[in-house]
Amino acid sequence: MPTNWPFPRVDSLAPYGFGVTDEVKARVRASGADLIDLGLGNPDRPLSAPLVQRLHEAIDVPENHRYHLGTGLALARGAAAKWYARRYAADFDVEREVIVVLGAKEGISHLCLAVLGPEDVALVPDPCYPIHRGAPLIAGAAVEPYAVRRGLSPARALGDAIERVLRRGQRPKLVIANFPHNPTGIVLSKAELAEFVGEVMRAEALLLHDLAYADFAFGAPLAPSVFDIGIDASRVKQFAVEVISTSKSYNMPGARLGFMVGGARMIAALGHIKSYLDYGAFVPVQRAAAWALEHAEDVPRELCALYRTRAECLVQALGRAGFPELPKPEGTMFVWLELPPVWRALGSVGAACRLMERAQVATSPGAGFGPGGEGYLRLALVEDCPRLEEASARLGRLLSEDLGLARP
Repeated sequence: MPTNWPFPRVDSLAPYGFGVTDEVKARVRASGADLIDLGLGNPDRPLSAPLVQRLHEAIDVPENHRYHLGTGLALARGAAAKWYARRYAADFDVEREVIVVLGAKEGISHLCLAVLGPEDVALVPDPCYPIHRGAPLIAGAAVEPYAVRRGLSPARALGDAIERVLRRGQRPKLVIANFPHNPTGIVLSKAELAEFVGEVMRAEALLLHDLAYADFAFGAPLAPSVFDIGIDASRVKQFAVEVISTSKSYNMPGARLGFMVGGARMIAALGHIKSYLDYGAFVPVQRAAAWALEHAEDVPRELCALYRTRAECLVQALGRAGFPELPKPEGTMFVWLELPPVWRALGSVGAACRLMERAQVATSPGAGFGPGGEGYLRLALVEDCPRLEEASARLGRLLSEDLGLARP
């Protein structure tokens, strides 16, 4: 028999946030129930026809099926640089400060693997998209959370976390941030993001900002970039990188592609480690994404309007169904719902399972996003208003039933 070797990296990771309720979801679906699945933020709109056409055209070119540089096509990197110049008046050297990644998750994971080691400390949001915590752990680093919630200044929360690390005789090496924030939907102003970046600078730490929801700030044309917050971009480049993605903005979650921009040293480190790990994204996907960044500005604008309408619809419907008043949605494609008191004893996983089994509505349990997510459910805006209203009505009926059972 082989030795029962430990697998330390895998053993250090909690079950992935979106997988903890999969067994229940599969059972409900197998029963034939009409499950309304608001669990995964999987865009429900198809890829736009012009983008499909670009993919087809590029697929028919034999040269596009060969190995190529893992850092990405110059065409694609140039499109990302132009996107930043147009939207944020930020300039990047296409050869040294821009790299193509296989979606934001891959870029974040491999950047952490490139710059972090066992003696390092990373500061991560809590709650957070699971890879924001998982990537530093996979790299062997320690993780220190900073709270993200409404009514709390992110800069203050980060400053408090930095102080905790310093009091232990350590120094934070990397700060991971994500605004607009998944799962809470919090969107920062330029001034708030500048204050946050100021805390990173005072700590002399590196910064990785996940800007995957750049296009989905409901109260402004754009969510702010760390390279356009009133601090000289050349100064921010000395310690920061930022990642954007085509998955949500252009309905390309299956055609995985993203871009990381920023400081040349961090970009080079990511490129170096990627040279060992992959040969980059499929060329037709890069060509289609490059075309989208330069010619399909209407797509993210229309999607932002769609998600804003759905968010308002869901919040209003939940209110009519008897849930406490929710804050006005600020951005992303999610609604962050606090558990009513009658469901709190179940915990977020237990509540999510009960909602699937009894109301046939799937949500993501907040605990899957870290300790700070316990007591919440994340609802993805991946259905149109009639289905969101139906989901709310189902949840409201279950809530009324449980409240009746809870009364003496």
